[in-house]
Amino acid sequence: MKRLFRAMGAALAILASPLGAQPSPTLLPTRPGDPACWGTFIACAQFVEQWAGPRMPDWVVHSSLLSYSARKPLYGDLGRPLLDDRGVQRTASIHQSGRVFFPPAWRLGGHRRMPIVIYTHGTSLLKEGVASQFGGHEWILGAAAAAYYGFAVAMPDQPGMGGDGTSFHPYCHGKSLAYAIVDGIQAIRDRFTEDPYVAGNDYAWDGRIFLMGYSEGGYASLAAAREMETHRALYGGEAAFQLAGSACMAGPFDISGTTRRQILARNQPFRHPFFIPYVLLGYNAIYGRIMDPLETLTPRLLATGEDGNILQWINGFTDGTLVDGRIAARMGRAPGTVVLRDLLNPDWVARDLEDPAFATSPMKGILEENDVAEGWTPTRPILFCQSPDDRDVPLANTLTARWLLEGAVRKEGADPTGLFTFLPLGRPGGGITHVEGALLAIPTAFDWIYRMGGASPDRPAE
Repeated sequence: MKRLFRAMGAALAILASPLGAQPSPTLLPTRPGDPACWGTFIACAQFVEQWAGPRMPDWVVHSSLLSYSARKPLYGDLGRPLLDDRGVQRTASIHQSGRVFFPPAWRLGGHRRMPIVIYTHGTSLLKEGVASQFGGHEWILGAAAAAYYGFAVAMPDQPGMGGDGTSFHPYCHGKSLAYAIVDGIQAIRDRFTEDPYVAGNDYAWDGRIFLMGYSEGGYASLAAAREMETHRALYGGEAAFQLAGSACMAGPFDISGTTRRQILARNQPFRHPFFIPYVLLGYNAIYGRIMDPLETLTPRLLATGEDGNILQWINGFTDGTLVDGRIAARMGRAPGTVVLRDLLNPDWVARDLEDPAFATSPMKGILEENDVAEGWTPTRPILFCQSPDDRDVPLANTLTARWLLEGAVRKEGADPTGLFTFLPLGRPGGGITHVEGALLAIPTAFDWIYRMGGASPDRPAE
């Protein structure tokens, strides 16, 4: 009986949402350190998880599978881009999957026009931990946001995940992640005319796209924003540019600076050490032999024991927590005390990653290529959210990205005021970790999109 009452309460919470006359809930403290109010959106998410699940009946949320081709950038010797006769980087075609969540028709009334919110998932070692497979947990928040706010929420699987199970995920490779997002836009738009439920209920895209994500998803979203801003003609041109805003939260935006310093730190323990071999193996899949794991990783991780080795652990079928434990055990350290630098081959570090050799190493160009906040000028609003106590992805990534992008706007003679929003997740010393920050930041992004322009043009935001 208690379960029934909880379900009834959650269902009523869906009704009490921004699609009616009521204002959207406040999902983040207005002052750092205040308790967060999750409000009815979280009740909606709980309802989706506990009562709808992957069955996803249309009266709760309509789910539509995505399948499309995306570009994979190609590189040659020493990580240099392979160019065609026009001097354009060559690409190969890869299969991408994903899922789009639509609000139920009964929720929309006469407001059938809606924006597309492309929500890119965070780091996952599991190939099936993505929306197309109803894996992991982030799809639940995407589905809840569709029902609660009236968005079309598209959740593309990242390369090497979901339907692209044969390739290795290019972890934190800016171009690859950006292409996986922007190359799916047409497939997402096609869902409005090709999905029988959506087309039969006269749903329509209102012409705007919002990007959002946390951690690697935040990094990917900023990379996709860069791709759209620097190739505007492909996304509506100057007259009807499709990008309306981006929520890029707690991502490793500054690879060659902040992230490199984090890797080189000698006495800084890291809670999730699988991060560094995941990056290196992902870059090996993109850049080839210059990122050979036999050169970059410590022999201790490469040695095959009864539990295998690092190349087998990061295979897309082992949970990240288990891999973290295996790495710690192999390094003779307690969980949560592994130092990233110790996972690397010291000869490679001295030759290619550490100053002063880094200045002339091919690694410099590779890492700088993946700094997603440099070399472009945003024209659409960007939200940054992060905890000042984030030790997995240091806050300096976000602060550096904002500083660089504001500088690019000023260089163009424009005023960056109002273009960038930074919301700290708690006070310094409050102890909000990277994972805990996601629980605040993701609902905040949906709320920001709603309040800052996510409402349909014929239904202004409060």
